[in-house]
Amino acid sequence: MKILLKNAKILTFNDEDEILEHADLLIEGRKIAKIGKGLEEKADKVIDCTGKLVMPGLVNSHLHSDENMFRGLFDNMPLEPWMLYSCPPLQYGPFAPRLIYLRTMIGAMEMVKKGITCVQDDVSECPKATVEGYDQVFQAYKDVGLKGNIAVNMGDRKFMDKLPYTRECIPAKYHELLSSHPDPEEMIEIYEEVIRRWDRKDGMKVVFSTSAPQRCTDEYLMRGLKIAEKYDLPMHTHILETRMQRATGPEFYGKSIVKHIRDLGFLTDRLTIIHGVWMDEEDMRMIGEAGASVAHNPVSNLKLGSGIMPLRKMVRNKVNVVLGTDGMSSNDGYSIFETVKFAALLQKVMDADYKTWLDAKSILKMAIRTPARSLRRADEIGSLEAGKDADINIINLKSEAFTPLNDIYKHLAYCEDGSDVETVIAAGRILMEDRKLLHVDEEALIEELQDMTREFKERYIGTVKANDVLMPYVDDIYSKCISQYEDCTCNLFV
Repeated sequence: MKILLKNAKILTFNDEDEILEHADLLIEGRKIAKIGKGLEEKADKVIDCTGKLVMPGLVNSHLHSDENMFRGLFDNMPLEPWMLYSCPPLQYGPFAPRLIYLRTMIGAMEMVKKGITCVQDDVSECPKATVEGYDQVFQAYKDVGLKGNIAVNMGDRKFMDKLPYTRECIPAKYHELLSSHPDPEEMIEIYEEVIRRWDRKDGMKVVFSTSAPQRCTDEYLMRGLKIAEKYDLPMHTHILETRMQRATGPEFYGKSIVKHIRDLGFLTDRLTIIHGVWMDEEDMRMIGEAGASVAHNPVSNLKLGSGIMPLRKMVRNKVNVVLGTDGMSSNDGYSIFETVKFAALLQKVMDADYKTWLDAKSILKMAIRTPARSLRRADEIGSLEAGKDADINIINLKSEAFTPLNDIYKHLAYCEDGSDVETVIAAGRILMEDRKLLHVDEEALIEELQDMTREFKERYIGTVKANDVLMPYVDDIYSKCISQYEDCTCNLFV
């Protein structure tokens, strides 16, 4: 199919950062064929883009769709106590395949409507992963039309070995209850089956996710690296999100978690590190030298009280920074426009030298260009150029957010919230037109999920009660860890 976009303001995000006025863009199949003025090509569909902006689709480089049932549920808890309820170790799951599909779909539909065309979804299927469960996740993204880097999130350590001081703080009567752990051989088999079914099919890539280094044995980490190398997969892991995790490295390894994975050989250019709030300059230097990426999730980090990732220091150390929303239980929404705005604002309070603050265009690139490298999709996404996939947003410029129109990058970073995104195209396929999703029945899917929500909530009450007994002990662990690191790399003006 040929689609011709006519008379648009085109924001290319190419190497020259060209902005084309009154220009046209031709799509043939999944690719951009031509960009220029006065294109008179015959096309199956012509879209008049007068008064509209054509720009690359946005990328959400980190989320957890398994948290989509938790919108508006949690508040005023830091990560480690929060995880007792968002990823409960006791009495949670399994879930019906249809629920997994619908919970994924509710987030996927929202992301399309916010101008997102590609996602990196780090999915934990509780209490244990199944191929059938992951099939539902991939299928939902396929049905709505999004590109997906889907991470099968698994670690092989039992709960008692994931946190420092557990045996000191958790009474012995709970140790056996919290000592089950997944079979690494079974996890590897699941991974390889998911790869066979989905990798590089229908716009999907499989990502090897190790949750976090401290939640895995070193042996499992390195097996993960070998699988990633064998199948040429990206990798995904959480590191130094919180003050408590800063204590974890010295307690577990006698050094920082980043230095530990560097010494193992796990730190490579395949790896995207999530959060990185509590990294020091040496950690950042090692990541930059390895060519790895860091996913910045500013809204989630604020809601959980984790801190502020030192964005400018990351950039200064040549770290490839990308942007993510994180999951619904720590963000309550999937807006990358909001994420861009928070990232742009927060970096200003980290350093008083305003001459070094990153500009709006640089922050926007973290949602468009830099993910092409971290997701290992450099030949597909990141700019509007002939030969790249046609991942495109068409945005109405005749709106309050763009009136008066001064600097387009600043308007996008600070004024737009996603409501002016009218049409979304991914790999040459129109996913939304005039704000209507074309390939799914949004109303029917929402109604079906709402019907299933009551049963989920009733069941979840039991999960909360089962895990409540552990909260005092996790609080003790949390207090013991943070008391060691009351100094903060993310204080103002450090």
